[in-house]
Amino acid sequence: MTAKEKEWITRLQMIQLQSENPYLEDYYYQEYYRRMEAKLAEEELGTRSKREPPKLTTPYITKTDSYTPVVHIEGSLGQVAVSTCYSPRRAISAVHAVQAQSPLEFLPFLLISKGKKLLARLLPFLKHESAQTVLHIVTRNLPTLMNRDTEEALPVLYPALRNVIGGLTFSQLIGVLKDLTSSESQTIFVICLFCLQFGLSLLYALLSQGEKLLSSGVPLEPSIGDFEAWTDTIFQVAGQLSQCSLVEPLLLPSNLLTLFCRYLDKRTVHQLKSNME
Repeated sequence: MTAKEKEWITRLQMIQLQSENPYLEDYYYQEYYRRMEAKLAEEELGTRSKREPPKLTTPYITKTDSYTPVVHIEGSLGQVAVSTCYSPRRAISAVHAVQAQSPLEFLPFLLISKGKKLLARLLPFLKHESAQTVLHIVTRNLPTLMNRDTEEALPVLYPALRNVIGGLTFSQLIGVLKDLTSSESQTIFVICLFCLQFGLSLLYALLSQGEKLLSSGVPLEPSIGDFEAWTDTIFQVAGQLSQCSLVEPLLLPSNLLTLFCRYLDKRTVHQLKSNME
């Protein structure tokens, strides 16, 4: 190490000892020498020639700006890191990212078994609008949920979701069915809804609720295109049910055959009955 480098390090260390308010920042050091000076002044035999105690000397350094490195950002825990103080863009972006939430941020919660079990317990206590939002998230992302359901924990959600489906109006029911049957890949659609227990059970619950609404005699107040979408869904589902090898559902509603009798011929209904049973 050269002499210049040693001098630079020494000066850097001495800068750290420099203080603009020594009495506040180094109280005990300053108080100690104040008392020593008072004691020396009181001594009768003291002379000006008497050697004074050595004091710490530092080079005179002028501090032009007073800078406080502590930055407080709303929502942060404790003191913000120094790197964040000098480059606050990252922290500001993080704050904005928290504010701009989307329904997809709820999806990772459903990918773990504990999340599914907790949601199954929570759903009965949610308002209908919030529970309906959860139902939409499940139906829109059903392929992802089933692909990641290695522990086969999705059936835990079925009783709670079936209760939510039981409170849907006809237009709301059509919206959920569109989410469920709008898969881009026909293969994924068939596997999720007809070859896996949770998907088939969810589909049966939706169709059963539609039949209850149609046979109740209560005015449905459908939106434009709801009946057409309902009819198309019935024919699409019936075509797949008659061709696929079905798994046993969690619950087989008793009014499904009545629903199919509204739209299909007796031969197709008989074939569906044999497949479903």
